[in-house]
Amino acid sequence: MRILTNEEIERLVTMPELVAALEEAFLDLESGEAVERPRSHTYTPLADRRYYLFKSMDGGLRRHRVHAIRITSDLVAEVEREGSLRREKVPAAPGGTWVGMILLFSMERLEPLALLQDGWLQRMRVGATSALAARRLVPEEVTEAGLIGTGWQAGAQLLGLAVSRPGLRRIFVFSRNRERREAFCRAMAPLVPFELIPVASAEAAVASRRFWILATNALEPVVDGRWLQPGTHVNSIQGREVDAATVERADLVVVRSRLRPSHLGPKGFVPLEAERGIEQRVDASAKMVSLGAVLSGAVRRRPEWVTLFGGGGTGGSGGLGIQFAAVARVAYEKAVAHGVGTEVPGEYFRERYTP
Repeated sequence: MRILTNEEIERLVTMPELVAALEEAFLDLESGEAVERPRSHTYTPLADRRYYLFKSMDGGLRRHRVHAIRITSDLVAEVEREGSLRREKVPAAPGGTWVGMILLFSMERLEPLALLQDGWLQRMRVGATSALAARRLVPEEVTEAGLIGTGWQAGAQLLGLAVSRPGLRRIFVFSRNRERREAFCRAMAPLVPFELIPVASAEAAVASRRFWILATNALEPVVDGRWLQPGTHVNSIQGREVDAATVERADLVVVRSRLRPSHLGPKGFVPLEAERGIEQRVDASAKMVSLGAVLSGAVRRRPEWVTLFGGGGTGGSGGLGIQFAAVARVAYEKAVAHGVGTEVPGEYFRERYTP
């Protein structure tokens, strides 16, 4: 088995490779060539507005004979920051770090092929998946977009769009902290082919544009659906940041999968990330389709439609195991080809007793 760090993976893998691998995986899920277990969250409350979260998801790609499970061990805090309620992962592991990993298994040999740190791949697979949705759902003539959010995930959204929507010319960027949004634009400008323009409000970023990009960790809406124009597409990475009016006005709600994640905890405890999902306020099931159906061409947008590609909390799935199987396979195969990573003897993972 090969152990790969975030730094090793980042040096090996490119965004175009991940976009291609994820498109194949979503098409395979739609056709039945891939299999998925719904994402699971298990909560243990520890203190006021803090809880331990163990999260897992797994999926298999028959085409490549691999199966992966992604697991995270998190301390989560629900905090109010800059006038907004947010969900933040606390770096409580030794040295101010986090813990998350992907185990990639061979379907033929049964043993694990690789253990990969998940942070960089996690970020990039979110950006790459959003890029796939934008490629099919953003009208071709659209050259401007609005981005709300300037954190870890927001940068990956732009990197994905540089691959799937190179025709974009300007993106207007808002977050609540002026210094942060200006610094974000300066840092990302050399990495993408479009102009980044910081603006002073969410409305200034998105209200007059037909492509909205939402990439925040907010536990409450950051947009107003009354700003939507006909023919607008909205990419959102998680359902708490979207208001009910946006979902109600959407003619089509696209999700990674219609499988719903589970949220398990002691009696009486409900974290805000589960309590505030948009599906608690709006039932979008009648207009919900899978991303695979859109990528295959089975579902097509109409020019006047408002469309929404939603992350977890929109009534469908959040992250999928097949996404991690797809991106981990790319990283593993490139690591083998380039001799990168730390090898651990396979016999540690084989046993003579029937499990």
